[in-house]
Amino acid sequence: MAWLTVRRTSDDDIKERELYVSLDGERLGILKYGDSATVPIAAGHHTLRVHNTLSRKRAEFEVTSGQHVRFSMANIPGRGFAYWAFFLGAALFWTVLEREEDGPVAPIGRPFKY
Repeated sequence: MAWLTVRRTSDDDIKERELYVSLDGERLGILKYGDSATVPIAAGHHTLRVHNTLSRKRAEFEVTSGQHVRFSMANIPGRGFAYWAFFLGAALFWTVLEREEDGPVAPIGRPFKY
């Protein structure tokens, strides 16, 4: 058994639009700004995917038994975000997915919201 923690707490996040998270093709849940979640996972190779329905990111990683892998994710503004948001009322933003340093073995966070 190993652990995966994902969090959406970046100061760069625009705090709009949910992020949909899946692991190895299986839906884990939805993260809103400020959310984090921890789930148990099997040791081995995994593919983490996150999207906001417009922008998608993917990360592949290996995990060993007892390891606690962490990722942060965010929706960040695209080029000309303020201009488009002001004149059109909508603007493009992109999904970011980054691996963080592995954490302690004990799980941190809460289960996903569905």
